[in-house]
Amino acid sequence: MWHLPTMISATHRRLLVIAFLAVSGGLIAAEAPAATAAKEMAKSKETMAADMQKLMQQLNAQRDSMISEYEALSKKLKDATDEQRKAILDKMAEQKKAFEEATSALHKQIRDEQRRQRQNAGPGKR
Repeated sequence: MWHLPTMISATHRRLLVIAFLAVSGGLIAAEAPAATAAKEMAKSKETMAADMQKLMQQLNAQRDSMISEYEALSKKLKDATDEQRKAILDKMAEQKKAFEEATSALHKQIRDEQRRQRQNAGPGKR
């Protein structure tokens, strides 16, 4: 007796091959959006990391600027008269306050960026 697989005609084989290719093509097409989404997610992570690095560089630049200004004022303070000393100390206090406000704002931006990164990572990826 003939077995079923050997009894399939050439036409049926061609139809099965076409059906198989159609199904596998659909699977590949379904994978393409997922791959694109993964690439976009990786790209967004790179930009987020770059943004975070940029914020850290801004913070460091502000800190370095504050330190250099403070050192310059402290050198002036050594040779200053009482009136100049008071003016320099007031200026140092103003600069310190401005620096603290700017640092606080940058820290808030950094926290917000970290929060966005955690939200974009999705559940279970922490």
